[in-house]
Amino acid sequence: MTLTKTARKPSAFVLGVGLFLAAFAFVSLPTVSSAQTANERLAFPRGKSGTVVRDTVRGYESVEYHVDLSAGQRLTVDLQTSNASNYFNVTAPGAAEAMFAGSSEGNRFQARVPSSGDYKITVYLMRNAARRNETARYTLSVSATGAVAAKPQPAGDYADGLSGGPDWWQVSGVSSNDTLNIRTLPSSQGRVVAQLVNGELLRNMGCRMSAGQRWCRVSTEDGIRGWAAGRFLREASR
Repeated sequence: MTLTKTARKPSAFVLGVGLFLAAFAFVSLPTVSSAQTANERLAFPRGKSGTVVRDTVRGYESVEYHVDLSAGQRLTVDLQTSNASNYFNVTAPGAAEAMFAGSSEGNRFQARVPSSGDYKITVYLMRNAARRNETARYTLSVSATGAVAAKPQPAGDYADGLSGGPDWWQVSGVSSNDTLNIRTLPSSQGRVVAQLVNGELLRNMGCRMSAGQRWCRVSTEDGIRGWAAGRFLREASR
């Protein structure tokens, strides 16, 4: 007698799992797009001290514009944009942190650059707009004027330790309910010896980079000496 093997019918559960896996195989999962950064070098037209760029960023895209400057030149950057969440940062050569952050300081930057080298201007959308994949159409105006080298200083006439700085600084950019700390060291770990509000004048005694941030040694009008974060200092006259 010949025995024949009867095939077992799959259960409803097995059939269900199989159909689910088959359907899943044809569904493409959504992917998270990584931030894309474009790099461009700015060149001023012959005989001109500036240039204008018109471009667009969308979502997490950003554009890094590089411009070669000499210590003591005055860099001016203006941004006009269709999106209120569109800003730019300015970063000094070799620095880990921006010397100007548009999200907290606005869409205009103007200052004498403390050192020679390749400065970076990064145009981007804030996260709230980027995650909605919004678009910004912008016009970026960049100019660099002034002397390209520091002039010799007479004895006792202090200048920026990174070359080309003014005699006096004015405290600027500090929140209305906050103060600028003057510290014993060029570091946020230094002991606080004075606290100043916007508009107060400080004698410039030289600046230096420390941990990727510009710190300036200053003297208050009361004669207190210490170090202040350079991003809160603007050139002043007296």
